[in-house]
Amino acid sequence: MLFAIEKNPNAYVHLLRHNRDTWNGQVTVIKSDMRSWNPPFAVDILISELLGSFGDNELSPECLDGVQRVLNRKLRFLTHPAASHFSRNSPYI
Repeated sequence: MLFAIEKNPNAYVHLLRHNRDTWNGQVTVIKSDMRSWNPPFAVDILISELLGSFGDNELSPECLDGVQRVLNRKLRFLTHPAASHFSRNSPYI
């Protein structure tokens, strides 16, 4: 089984449309915060982008601590380095 968990209402609607048009209904799309979702079984693979609305890492990897309760105990996290930074848009700022 494949689930897409999304708490952002706009992104949720986008995933529903994507599931209908691209994934042929093969994904169960659930509107919930991943930290409060209660799956019917232990999760074997978890993929998360954790970048937040503005790509500002507002949901940095420590948020995965709240979802560990649903994971298969054999699961390991595969991490990738991430860095938050600001970039000047105008030389007059």
